[in-house]
Amino acid sequence: MSTVALVKLGFIATAVCSAALTIPRYQPETYFSPEETQSIQKFWSESKRHVVTFLPEADLNGPYAARQTPEGSKWLYDYFKARGNAGKIIPGTTPDALNDRQKEWDVWIESQYTWDEWQAKLYSWEMNQRETGRSLTPPTPPNNQLPSQPAPIPTDLLKLAGEPPKFVTAVTPRYYKTDFGDFIHAAADNTPIRRKYAYYRFAEGIMDGGEPMKGNIDKIKPLFAKAGISDSQMRVMGAVSLLEGGFDSINTYDTGYVSVGFIQFASLSGGAGSLGQVMLNMKNSHPDAFNKDFRRFGLDVTPEGALVALNLETGEAKIGPDANTEIINNRRYASLFVRAGRLSEPFKLAQIRVAVDAYYPADDTIIVNIGGAPQTARIKDFIRTEAGMATLMDRKVNTGKYGDFVQICETYAADYGIQQVRDLAKLEYQITRAMKYRKDYMTPEYALSKPRDLGLIPSRGGNRTGGTPPPKKSGGL
Repeated sequence: MSTVALVKLGFIATAVCSAALTIPRYQPETYFSPEETQSIQKFWSESKRHVVTFLPEADLNGPYAARQTPEGSKWLYDYFKARGNAGKIIPGTTPDALNDRQKEWDVWIESQYTWDEWQAKLYSWEMNQRETGRSLTPPTPPNNQLPSQPAPIPTDLLKLAGEPPKFVTAVTPRYYKTDFGDFIHAAADNTPIRRKYAYYRFAEGIMDGGEPMKGNIDKIKPLFAKAGISDSQMRVMGAVSLLEGGFDSINTYDTGYVSVGFIQFASLSGGAGSLGQVMLNMKNSHPDAFNKDFRRFGLDVTPEGALVALNLETGEAKIGPDANTEIINNRRYASLFVRAGRLSEPFKLAQIRVAVDAYYPADDTIIVNIGGAPQTARIKDFIRTEAGMATLMDRKVNTGKYGDFVQICETYAADYGIQQVRDLAKLEYQITRAMKYRKDYMTPEYALSKPRDLGLIPSRGGNRTGGTPPPKKSGGL
């Protein structure tokens, strides 16, 4: 695309200008010293260190594209919650309607979404022709039928969820290329996401899935061994990570705020979370490597595990929630996590250690009411296979808890006459099936040890066989 076209859009592709980088007056509470701040600013002010353009294909196809809006995504999330899907919105899926009226609402939402999407595609096509001066292929209508503008929102849906914003609009995604000297990373904002995804929040965010662990287990086995992780734990974490990414993955567009690594350690709204723990683990275990891989570029972590990000223009250290904002808006820092995940062994080791400490279920303690009395046990006392562990870990990684796990255990204990919580091991097959969340780790696709169905018969009441899970009870994830 020509410079004239860029100027017409009010945007100039450029690296950070050194004149815009100023050194603040020293204050005692400044997290980086004046000397450190000056060094960091000088590094990032170097020519071509961080270059912003349009997408590579924009020269031929134009800069505009139709993308789902964060506001529309948030409306969908609130709608699903308001209608009664609390706790059951699994990422990557659209919750089913709970009754016939909700099905009618969903039909209207689909119609409105399709209309907004079509209008955004038409506008992008028209603007791209204008910007490139070329005749471009028009968009294809969905199912080869021109969408019609839907009727006004149903009154009861309006009362429940409010007027929705545009679900899809035309945007001009930006392309960011960051050169660290020993590593170059490129990514774009306004990430294309799954249709009607309910967790999209930041158009400024980027995404890179990294190098997945799938097919690389043998290659990374020595790394897990160095972190003190058993082969069985490695297989479980490797299976769960297939849903998340590699050591070098990054996502700054959704409700995790800054999500990094092979099981997407997230900073969450507080700017700390499990990602802060990974950073703190690395800083405490390998301080020299942490300075080399993070602090010298402008990222750090407090002793409490809150992220710290230097604002390159003001020299102010942003902490916690403000660090989230800085990392999301300053894509250099998002790319920095990719670099560390690719090049830094200490960063990988920190991810593995925190994954075990924070998410591996084996040593977590639960209290199960059996025969009217509470009994305490560790999960590994009765969940003993890798498929069982992966099923629980998948849910904990994605939601932070185990959902109705205790309720399921209590139902089975009552139905099968279990007197001791450890004897639930006889029903691990049924429990694992009932706890399936995003993926079924009992399938041959996952080379994990699996529980067997012992064919036990309920000792009271019902007619369930050993292979049938109990009815799901209400409860958030």
